Amino acid sequence: MDFRSLLLGAIFLIAPLAHSQDQSESKKLKTIVDEYTQAEKNLDAFLADYFGIEDKLDQFGDYASEAYYQRSHDIIKNSLDKIKTVNADKLSESEKVEYRLFKNDMETAFRAYDFPALKYMDFNQMGNRLSSYIDQATPSISSFPFDSVKHYDAFVKRSEGFSAYVDNQIAMLRKGIENKVTQSCLVIEKSANSYKAGLETDPEKNPFYAPTKVFPKKISKKDQARLREAFKNMIATRIVPGFKKLDAFLQGEYKEHCRKEFGIGALPDAKAFYAYEIRAQTDTDMDAKQIHEIGVKEVARIESEMNDVQKQLGFNGTHQEFLKSLLKEDKFFFKNEKELVKSFEQVRGEVKAVLPKYFSLIPKTGFKIVRSANPEDAAGIYHDPTDMTPIGRFVYNAAQIRQIPKYEVATLLMHETVPGHHLQFALAYEMKNSLSEYRRKLFGSGAFAEGWALYSEYLGREMGIYKDPVRRLGNLNDELLRAVRLVVDTGIHSMGWDHDQTVHYMQEHLATDLSDIEIEANRYSVWPGQALAYKIGQLKILELRKKSEQQLADKFDIREFHRAVIGAGSLSLPVLEQQVNDYIAKASQAPIRVPSSN
Repeated sequence: MDFRSLLLGAIFLIAPLAHSQDQSESKKLKTIVDEYTQAEKNLDAFLADYFGIEDKLDQFGDYASEAYYQRSHDIIKNSLDKIKTVNADKLSESEKVEYRLFKNDMETAFRAYDFPALKYMDFNQMGNRLSSYIDQATPSISSFPFDSVKHYDAFVKRSEGFSAYVDNQIAMLRKGIENKVTQSCLVIEKSANSYKAGLETDPEKNPFYAPTKVFPKKISKKDQARLREAFKNMIATRIVPGFKKLDAFLQGEYKEHCRKEFGIGALPDAKAFYAYEIRAQTDTDMDAKQIHEIGVKEVARIESEMNDVQKQLGFNGTHQEFLKSLLKEDKFFFKNEKELVKSFEQVRGEVKAVLPKYFSLIPKTGFKIVRSANPEDAAGIYHDPTDMTPIGRFVYNAAQIRQIPKYEVATLLMHETVPGHHLQFALAYEMKNSLSEYRRKLFGSGAFAEGWALYSEYLGREMGIYKDPVRRLGNLNDELLRAVRLVVDTGIHSMGWDHDQTVHYMQEHLATDLSDIEIEANRYSVWPGQALAYKIGQLKILELRKKSEQQLADKFDIREFHRAVIGAGSLSLPVLEQQVNDYIAKASQAPIRVPSSN
């Protein structure tokens, strides 16, 4: 029996009434969190595949409608009112973690309703329901279970609600026009690339026909023939007309009212809106100026390290000349997609071989490497496993093959898969007996998740993945990108930087193809604050690791430190700091391990 169990037993003997109250508060917390989880899971039927809700797979939901947003508001307001009634002092230590995460999550989510831009501008090239719908129809990426006749029929049935969504989205965007809260003209132009495949009128070339090309063997030939016709009819009568209607609105009426400014500075209450996004994305109280200054310092530090690699590669020119030379050298780029995927697989094997030296927690759930259907996607993104699709998916964008140079393959794969996103999210997915469904499926901190993934890139140095100076260059270039983001995100949204100024700054500092820089710059313009999460989170994790190493000295164990960071699922940065402090306190009491001699 551990110390905590003994302590709880003593409390029970001395004060039975207090123990009863503890049980009452514990039950109250669980009920509040569980009720919120169920309400949130059922809020948007379109996400039924992610949450494993079988009876809603055939529904599209009412996303983008006023009713949807009001329902969402009421769920959060109700949950926030309830969590405020919980006496946290009467909870166990693990319950206090749940309480802190949930309460802060509800407070942050409720504060979002002060900023109508979050619903009036909820359509851009990086995220919109049209591109999400295409992804859902792409079996290699989708969480939708294309595994039975019933589920194929459900997917067709779901499309019957598509036209209502289109009308709701247009109505919401029109309200944005009325309130002078619109997307920038550049964003609307780029958004078309993310969904244009859905406009294809030839049913067999349309991406929504893709599920009929990979039928499971258990589906009979007769059913396959019927379903092919059903999918063709769905595409002709609902998918294409819906895509055309929304596209015509966006490229016509909406474009006439689009915002000329690149950032959000011209929007109502822009300063407060950006301050909110900084807080929501970074888990800190820093302002834009502080973050901008951190970015400038990090850029200088990382470029100094890059200069050392530059010398190793035998280049004697300036840093800018070095960057330009890299982009001109064909040897640093893949000739075709097959070569790219082969390189990903090679790095995957190298990381797997050394992973146990650094982690005691390794998920059993695997991941696969698949191609993105959206040419406006980042170079790589990750989809975590779900109950209906129990495997992770690393999705790379090969629309522009030079978007992923050879020197960035290792660091990109480590960020998105192992030991980055996949290791963290797959572990949480498997913790069904120790984490609430809320913690596994709903709670998220951008600073924690992206900070961990960027820390994972850094870890590759210790793991021996970047022995080749070219790979080391790629690692530094990607870390530099995250430092540059601190500068340009704050530049765009608090200092009025335009598109050209942003792109110019990035070209001056990064060994990155212009096409990728354009995608990145446009991304920052529509996701204010999101790009800050990576470096701010990584710096906090590195700070906590340094603290652990200094205070524990010979008692520091890298595997146990990593367990402390990701062993309890996603956390906010303040809660993570407490978790690491607890690890330090516990580890400092343990005897120093003496290696056995054989």
